[in-house]
Amino acid sequence: MSEEDVRPDDCTAGVLVRLRGLLPSLSTKEQAIAEVVLGDPAGIAQLSISQVARRAEASDTSVTRFCRRIGLTGYPELRLALAAAVQHAHSGWRLRVGMRGDIEPDDTAAEVIVKMAHADAGAIQDSVEQLDAAALDAASRLLARARRIEVYGVGSSGLVAADMEYKLQHLGLPCSAFSDVHRALMNAAHLRPGDVAVGISHSGRTQETLDPLREAALRGATTLALTHDSGSPITALADLVLCSAGREAPFRSGATVSRISQLFVVDCLYVRLAQTSGPDATNSALSRAHRAVERHRTVSEHGTGEGRERP
Repeated sequence: MSEEDVRPDDCTAGVLVRLRGLLPSLSTKEQAIAEVVLGDPAGIAQLSISQVARRAEASDTSVTRFCRRIGLTGYPELRLALAAAVQHAHSGWRLRVGMRGDIEPDDTAAEVIVKMAHADAGAIQDSVEQLDAAALDAASRLLARARRIEVYGVGSSGLVAADMEYKLQHLGLPCSAFSDVHRALMNAAHLRPGDVAVGISHSGRTQETLDPLREAALRGATTLALTHDSGSPITALADLVLCSAGREAPFRSGATVSRISQLFVVDCLYVRLAQTSGPDATNSALSRAHRAVERHRTVSEHGTGEGRERP
């Protein structure tokens, strides 16, 4: 694999996006500091470390540890990152959908609908800021040349793995998805150089996904990870990392927010693969796929649409 194929990921570029994603996994003290930072990023960028520590009722040392926990070298880098994030927020596109906040037990149906819409739209927006275009292109080149592609994911990520399998097969690529760890390990054991293994895990810590990805790497396959945490164990097993976003909150364990952000990345990858293949090859592959399933579509009495199949 050449250097042009795999470039370093840039998951830590959007510090606010990354911090929102990491919030549930932080300690109580770290969460207190995170809430202070997220509550006023522009203001925090102007404060000293001692001022931030007082606001969070923590020590200067705790703030420094917090900075390292989220992938920064220290507080000076956090201030610079916050200033850049605030500037980006004013210059980039922003999607606004009503009220924000976590869903509460006493929320009405109307409030749930609006909050869900805001969270899901925010997941896409955060993924736009989190996803590295160079890494996306590198991943599409790897998959386009792969002899064989395997995708591993369980739970909500298993649904995303199945969607990726469907999309790549639609393009005529040899892809299989596995959500059962035994089948995943068995198939990973038969991979070799020239194959690509993809592990999908929002947390990056799901053992049933880590194990087959590790086995694939041992067999010489190129490994790709899709996660929201660039510091999670899955990234140590991956030659290339794609980062999604989406903060899981109460009432949303295995949330649609994280799944939607993963599906967005898979969609982007699918489109780049289609572009890389060229319009003729893509149209040919899609046409063959459509023709193969066409006879299983029902025909209405008027000859189009869905309805009772004609005898």
